[in-house]
Amino acid sequence: MHLKIWHKMIIGISIPSFIALLGVVLTYGYINNVKNRHGYVQVADDLKEEVLEVRRTEKNFFHYKDSEYLENLFHAISVLDNSIKNIPLGTIEEIGKGDFSLLNESLKTYSELIDGLYKNYLREAEIIEVVRAEGRKLESFAVNGKHSEEISISFILNMRRLEKNYMLFRDRESFIKLNSALSQMTNMIPFCYDCGPYIASVKNLISTYEKSDFTVNSLQVSGNRLEEITTRISDRERKHIDSFFTLTQRLLLAVLFLICTLGPLLVYKTSSYIVAPIKRLSEIAKKISEGEIALRAPIRERDETFDLAQSFNMMLDHLQLTSESLEKSLELLHEKQDQLVESEKLASIGRLCSGIAHEINNPLTSVLTFSSLMLEDMPPDDPRYARLSMIVNETTRARNIVRQVLSFARESPLMIEKMNVNRPVSEIIHSLTAQEAFKDVELIQNLSGDLPDINIDPARIGQVVSNILLNAVHAISPPGKIEVLSKLAGKYVELIFSDSGCGIPEENIMKIFDPFFSTKDSTKGTGLGLAVSYGIIKKHGGDIEVKSTAGAGSTFIVRLPINGK
Repeated sequence: MHLKIWHKMIIGISIPSFIALLGVVLTYGYINNVKNRHGYVQVADDLKEEVLEVRRTEKNFFHYKDSEYLENLFHAISVLDNSIKNIPLGTIEEIGKGDFSLLNESLKTYSELIDGLYKNYLREAEIIEVVRAEGRKLESFAVNGKHSEEISISFILNMRRLEKNYMLFRDRESFIKLNSALSQMTNMIPFCYDCGPYIASVKNLISTYEKSDFTVNSLQVSGNRLEEITTRISDRERKHIDSFFTLTQRLLLAVLFLICTLGPLLVYKTSSYIVAPIKRLSEIAKKISEGEIALRAPIRERDETFDLAQSFNMMLDHLQLTSESLEKSLELLHEKQDQLVESEKLASIGRLCSGIAHEINNPLTSVLTFSSLMLEDMPPDDPRYARLSMIVNETTRARNIVRQVLSFARESPLMIEKMNVNRPVSEIIHSLTAQEAFKDVELIQNLSGDLPDINIDPARIGQVVSNILLNAVHAISPPGKIEVLSKLAGKYVELIFSDSGCGIPEENIMKIFDPFFSTKDSTKGTGLGLAVSYGIIKKHGGDIEVKSTAGAGSTFIVRLPINGK
């Protein structure tokens, strides 16, 4: 996103304004919701008032039990039912469709119970008349003296009194007393046959009253449910309004908080975005002045500082290229100087060694020739034979040392052939295993069969392998083990020689390729084997790496390029 500085300033001002506008819009929306909810509260309150009116007319009906109050009750139920039906479907869904379904069902049940109760009241009136008629018959029966001695007039009059009390009070105590007297009269039926119709009418009255009481209880439960539903709807809508007011207050506080916090923060951030690129350029320039020319000014913003940072980095790129060129030239100069010094040193050593070797070689040849002829003519049992044999052996060793010195001093060219490096390695290993020095040493070959043919001088490579293996066997106290491995490693073929010898001290690793450096007994070498080997591998364009730990053996890694000379 490419923003200019003036774009950032506009954004820093616009965001707080947008937050304030968003708060106003949301507050307006909440207030509009409160207005709508107020209408829902009015609907819920109207339903609640109409339910209370139904309950009031219900109590009047319970008290008077006549058709006038029944009509008043049905009128109140009708008003409530019409109010429910006139409520729009959207309002019902907002307030609670489940509650309205339950309200309709409860109102229907309530109406049916009222209708059943009224019919039961009519039934009560009919039964009361029957009870009174039968009671009068029983009184006439007793007055005429037609009753048996077991039934007295006072008992019958008391029975009628209990009957009237039950009709008047309809309470538990009146029922118990009437039911007790009725049980006594039932036991007297064998003595008073005419008491049966009265007893049956009273029991019928009791059964009707119980049914009416049960219906009244069910009606009250249904009415209570109507009140609970409308009260729940009304309370819920009032809570919605309270929650809207609370949300509006919180929203206003949140908007105020955001304006008070984000406003200064955005101003700070905007100024930081404007100043940051300039500050970064200043810090980069300071570090570059201290010598860190690899640093670059980060180009993050696409504003007015972009061209400045780009030009600044281009200047640094040119400066770094110049510096790198100078450093490479300096490194190359040091490398050439070191090579020149080393070449002059080796040339001087070579000339000195060559002169000394020539001077020594002539008398050594004479001594070796005459001592060999004398040894051939002397019988082995001659006491001088052992001494003369020692002269021949030591002279031969001296001549070999002279030849090694001459070989090191001469710069003979490589005889390059394209072949598999395993071939000269295998030949040298085969010839060395026949020597006495390798008698108690296990020589293991792991030569890869997938090596490509490379350009090598097989005789010189064989010389390198021989020198490394002889050094290895001299470092081993038998029994021991030497492993020779060949493999392809990237652009090189690697020959790896690992031994179980005494290892090379860390301070000597950097010296082992120096001419005439040796840690062996003077009778076992001149210190030229590894120096000559190193020179041969370098002429092939390769390298020799040494890894060793004193007391834990050594590993020589010879690398020959696949695309060598």
